[in-house]
Amino acid sequence: MTIAWMMVADALIQGIIKERMRFIKHQVMISGSSLSAYWIGTYLADICFQLIPAIGAIIGIHVFGIDVPGAEWLFLAMVLANPLFIYFMSFFFEKDDTGSLAIKILYLVLGVVAPITMVVLNVINEDTIKVAKVLRWFFYPFPIYSLTYGYLLTTERLLL
Repeated sequence: MTIAWMMVADALIQGIIKERMRFIKHQVMISGSSLSAYWIGTYLADICFQLIPAIGAIIGIHVFGIDVPGAEWLFLAMVLANPLFIYFMSFFFEKDDTGSLAIKILYLVLGVVAPITMVVLNVINEDTIKVAKVLRWFFYPFPIYSLTYGYLLTTERLLL
């Protein structure tokens, strides 16, 4: 799941940075469009682009009978929040290949390592549980962490 969203985020950040490098926003504005229309259109297109893997994941969850109640809400939150996060992250990069590599590493660390670490910290002892309660607030602003951690907590609810 995290790898799929990493590829989606990679495509989004490359598109945004390439648009900025080619001044596409300025070309659209010169053609008579407003800045708000440009960003709303881009946001809606990115939501539609992300709906494809989200719907595929939801269908897979139901077809294979995986017990994850509320998974639809997790994916909906991801589809709505991820483009905004990618837009924010795109401002830190001048070249699309640099942004692509950084997003892949960030999504791998925050979508795989951080959620598993949090689950492990929550089962060791009281001190690590306190550490996990503080650390999670640093990770929640990242959509991939919230999706993966929410999915892990939902699937492991019967074990804890």
